[in-house]
Amino acid sequence: MPKYPRLADRLNYLSPSVFEKFLPKMREKGADLVKLHIGDSYLPPVYSLPVDDPFIKKFPYFNRYPNTVGTAELRQALSRKIQEDNQLPGEVDNIMMTAGAANALNVIAMGMINPGEEVLILAPFWPFFRGMVRLAEGEPVEAPFYTELYDNPELDIKAYLNQFITDKTVALYLNTPNNPSGKVLNRAQLQQIREVVEEHNLWLISDEAYDGMTFDNREHISIGSFPELFDRTLTVFTFSKVYMFAGLRLGYMVANAGVIRNLNKILVHELYSPSAMAQYMMIEPVERRHEWGPDFLAHTHELRDIVSKNLEIPHHVPEGAYYLFFSVSHLLENRSFQELVNDCLEIGVSVAPGNDFGPVYDEYIRICFAGESPERLRIAVERLNKVLQPA
Repeated sequence: MPKYPRLADRLNYLSPSVFEKFLPKMREKGADLVKLHIGDSYLPPVYSLPVDDPFIKKFPYFNRYPNTVGTAELRQALSRKIQEDNQLPGEVDNIMMTAGAANALNVIAMGMINPGEEVLILAPFWPFFRGMVRLAEGEPVEAPFYTELYDNPELDIKAYLNQFITDKTVALYLNTPNNPSGKVLNRAQLQQIREVVEEHNLWLISDEAYDGMTFDNREHISIGSFPELFDRTLTVFTFSKVYMFAGLRLGYMVANAGVIRNLNKILVHELYSPSAMAQYMMIEPVERRHEWGPDFLAHTHELRDIVSKNLEIPHHVPEGAYYLFFSVSHLLENRSFQELVNDCLEIGVSVAPGNDFGPVYDEYIRICFAGESPERLRIAVERLNKVLQPA
């Protein structure tokens, strides 16, 4: 059973990159090495591209296969970022680039879970991670959590989570700021989670897709920054949220260097590497994040307030991320949940049903307040206030 520090048995059957065993000698030869080992063309694209000349001159190998763990330039920039912003003790060897956070989480599931082993998933949660655990032949165990904290901020987290842990539990999946509830865990709450994973010798999967997206002066804390917790924590980031580039399909994982080397074997077999061009594109935004980031966060805060202050249905004000998640159970006396969702569509607003985020949330709705302009949000709120009333 691969509790910390062991990994899934399937990794024993996977080899790393076929050239990895020759890398020391290849590096020793340096520029003198004539590279005939990889299936790549030395030619740049011979057709025109919507890419400006300065970019091509700065990154002349943008069209070539990159290192499977990521380009050195971006990983160096991210190493500085995670040390400065997240207080993670991460160097370049602790970072692996992935095709979005989804790819990172799937690699983690395949690398951490043996058939029949359990992962404790704090709910509500990003829906696809549950499926990833099942694809790895593991068993997702779902614990209603973030909504519990809204209702009971003094919840004894350690005692509460211990109810869901068995001798088959090998990992805990944490997401803060949380999608969909908007809950942001504080240091005391994270400390209790630390005690749980250490007491039960679990791996900790920290999904930080909404890294830095917190409101009302709350602090985003990377739990891997806690003393002696880094080696058992796999922290996942993405460029889809704060960086506003979901279409780029780029993310990264931060973990113990040995874990990164092992999980890279899965990444290589899944996609070899994420896009080199995408990685080069993100170097400057990472290095200049303190120039543009505060304005984005301030605007997202404004969008939250447009919705939260004007939506008449009871809800918890999101502390982070960009969603409202609320119960509509009191509206279902004379209509079904499906009818309510259809009523929203009929009036011209699409919403996400809550049961995708955990089975106990089958009477919840999630709305995203970052996907439309302020003007469109005001229209949406006006419409929702009409339909989210007792039938």
